[in-house]
Amino acid sequence: MRLSPQARLSALMLAFLASLLGLIAILLTPHQLREWRNAPGHVESSRMLVVSSAEHPDQFYWQPYVQYLYTVRGQVYHNDRLFAVDKALPGDRSNADDLTRRFPAGKAITVYYNPRSPAESVLIKGGDSDIGSAKFILAALSALFGWALLYRLRARLPLPRRRIQRGARVP
Repeated sequence: MRLSPQARLSALMLAFLASLLGLIAILLTPHQLREWRNAPGHVESSRMLVVSSAEHPDQFYWQPYVQYLYTVRGQVYHNDRLFAVDKALPGDRSNADDLTRRFPAGKAITVYYNPRSPAESVLIKGGDSDIGSAKFILAALSALFGWALLYRLRARLPLPRRRIQRGARVP
């Protein structure tokens, strides 16, 4: 089924806006963490989980699962959130293995917590390398869709024509 030029242009505009909104959402999330403070803590347990979704039981990914304790103003808190951006980022086995080795059970750690709600905390304040990759991919997609959209729009608009006389110089 072939799409009309208007439908193709609309789809291109929608893809551009979706990729741009995704990029903006990812870029804005870490800025909320500037005010977060750090507290001493220790890792209670650390292991890898193999996870699959109900929709696709044949597809699975590895997820690091680290439980930790930390103390803020004499109050002890318990959490398992690793990243500032997302709690469960799908990844490959080597990434999950690296994180479980980085935070072994019994290790003393620094925990970053929200001073307005100390029960909110993370171990890795800036996200992980997958988030950096997602930012790059979304930025590249936004640029690609934006360029294609501009190209399609320029092709649809008539360009002003100038008459050049013989022997006249073009400025």
